[in-house]
Amino acid sequence: MTPTDTPRVPSVHLTDEPAFILNHTHRSASFNMESNHSHDSYEIYYMQSGSRYYFIKDRSYLVREGDLVLIEPSVLHRTTEAHSSEHERILINFKPEWLGSLLPAMEPDLLEAFGRVPVVRPEPKDRQRIELLLTTMLAEQSHPDEPGAGSALKLYLAELLLWLYRWRLKEQAAENGGRSEHPTSLHRKVSDIVQHINASFHEELSLQVLADRFHISPYYLCRIFKEATGFTLVEYIQRLRVHEARKLLAGTSMRITEVAGEVGFDSSTHFGRVFKAICGLSPLQYRKSIEGGAK
Repeated sequence: MTPTDTPRVPSVHLTDEPAFILNHTHRSASFNMESNHSHDSYEIYYMQSGSRYYFIKDRSYLVREGDLVLIEPSVLHRTTEAHSSEHERILINFKPEWLGSLLPAMEPDLLEAFGRVPVVRPEPKDRQRIELLLTTMLAEQSHPDEPGAGSALKLYLAELLLWLYRWRLKEQAAENGGRSEHPTSLHRKVSDIVQHINASFHEELSLQVLADRFHISPYYLCRIFKEATGFTLVEYIQRLRVHEARKLLAGTSMRITEVAGEVGFDSSTHFGRVFKAICGLSPLQYRKSIEGGAK
């Protein structure tokens, strides 16, 4: 299979999800996310116990107990099993508008931490504070009929965002931003490959071209890419190209055939087939849905 084939596993981009989701999950059986995953909300992922590999944008991170993961909207990400199948996590997805007037009323931009350092490793004293905030939010959510429960959830989330904002400033002052190490040398190699794909998605990216560029066999490239990211090479390249195509369809008047060529597809027919497999709409239907929503 080459990176121009139609993906066998469709990507998932959630656009109709609720404005706020708070979820606590404990798993003891083996679990890997089955599909490419992105959404229109911000995500905060807290690893309460255990560990996971977390692929974000162009690299994998080993997320350990006590870590927080920050995901911006529309960023490709996926979790896979690390050292043990058992893990416990708390997940928050939110859209800024859910917080209402709280964000505009704050002097700092509380969303600034997102997109800076994806994995946050709090000190033990800070971890206790964060766990208390999250467990209190879960308790509030379990009693939605309590007076002010919805407002309390917003206040606690704003407090967590403020802590993240301050943490980022401290890391920046200490010149530690972005120093997160790759879990293994394999992940470092795949990160280099993914960064090249992200910068050259519009060019030919056949398996053989990439294997030659990075001086490894096609078989080995496929194996380590899947192992490090959780995606096949085909899935990742096509998901990235469609992601870029969505931006062009929404923000320009380029013809569909022009968009297809701009993002690296060799034909508009193939582009349309892959786009629909990933988004559930044809490129033309997607553009019309965007235009209709803007009216």
